[in-house]
Amino acid sequence: MTTTRILVLDRSDAVATQLAEAMTEIPDVVVEPCTRVAAVGDVLTDDGPYSVLVAGPSLSTRSGLARLEVIHDELPRMSIVLAFTRRPTATLREIVRSGACDLLQLPVQDKELRESLVRAIELSANNPEPIVVTVPPPEPAPMIVPSYVPGRPLGRVFTTSSATGGCGKTFLATNLAYFLVTQTGARTCVVDLDLQFGEVTTALRLRPRYTIFDALQRDDTDGTNLEDHLDEYLVQHETGFWVLAAPKDPAEADHVSSPDVTRIIEVVRRRFDYVVVDTPAALTEVVLAAFDQSDVLYTMATLDLPSIRNMGVFLNQLDRLKIPSDNIRLILNKAERDVGIDVDQVTRLFPKQFSAVLPYAREVSRSINLGMPVMASAADSDISRLMARGLAELLPDEARERIEHSPTRRGGRLGRLFSRS
Repeated sequence: MTTTRILVLDRSDAVATQLAEAMTEIPDVVVEPCTRVAAVGDVLTDDGPYSVLVAGPSLSTRSGLARLEVIHDELPRMSIVLAFTRRPTATLREIVRSGACDLLQLPVQDKELRESLVRAIELSANNPEPIVVTVPPPEPAPMIVPSYVPGRPLGRVFTTSSATGGCGKTFLATNLAYFLVTQTGARTCVVDLDLQFGEVTTALRLRPRYTIFDALQRDDTDGTNLEDHLDEYLVQHETGFWVLAAPKDPAEADHVSSPDVTRIIEVVRRRFDYVVVDTPAALTEVVLAAFDQSDVLYTMATLDLPSIRNMGVFLNQLDRLKIPSDNIRLILNKAERDVGIDVDQVTRLFPKQFSAVLPYAREVSRSINLGMPVMASAADSDISRLMARGLAELLPDEARERIEHSPTRRGGRLGRLFSRS
């Protein structure tokens, strides 16, 4: 009589132990545990075939269900049973696409567990065709995510911040990433740390399948393993840079801690030359964790009194937190004439000169609606030229000199106010 093999996939062997005891009454059934979720493809390929795959609680995340979906698509005749302690952090559609024929709420009685597995075995046996046991890797992205090269320096981190919302942090972050990747050809990634209402993917018209929350919920949580699978959670913009998106559900922001942020940035730095971090208008522990790893911190304000006042308060707080002032760059955005406050008045309030004074520009709104950085959609516009000059200090000498000596279309006050601190 043919032996029926059941694979139990979970970081703990508790489910496998209970299942083995529950199935002792069923002849010719072998229960085998697999506690390394990342190795399931090799197990199914080398040790298969299996009639049933029992997925334990560590597969209850979106990334875990996505992994099950890949397995189900390749092995549709193998039954899948979910055995979770709580409802998965996923949509009903994602649960259905995992291909599960049953879902058990743990803890579960042996009788119920046994009945579920008997049904799963029968479903698997109904199709007499042989089971294919090759599990392919996830579908690759359009371009290959760069791999870590031993001995290569860690990527530089540039972070956008402000004390007031609506100052253009996301606008700056996306354009900075575009600027770096096009001017240097360097590997560049944007990390959206506006965890509740991140707008990077919206501004770029991207539709990521996974987010930073999913990356942190992956089955193997040590930094090395996360690095190995980082490409599963990134989405690439057509201009060449990559994005690690903010959570889709604002409630998921509560599950991302400051140590999580530190680990994520460390992993991304090992894979990319430049990391651009977009943060919310707040000084939370999560945001400060990003500041601590930043080589350059861009602090933004707009030309209105509340924003200017809050920038001063923000800078004082950064000083108390021992954030090196040499790492901070000030940017005044959406500058207009005849709004009751003059640019010269504002610049005199801050001993540290502004790295950029950017005008209000209709091209910015148009670029966002196109899903493109304004430096790509309107490269010859005044705001693109001014921004390029303000960011030139980040480039190698040759590229920097080329930009600094290029003329701006308009030589007015905003252009003359451009200076590097």
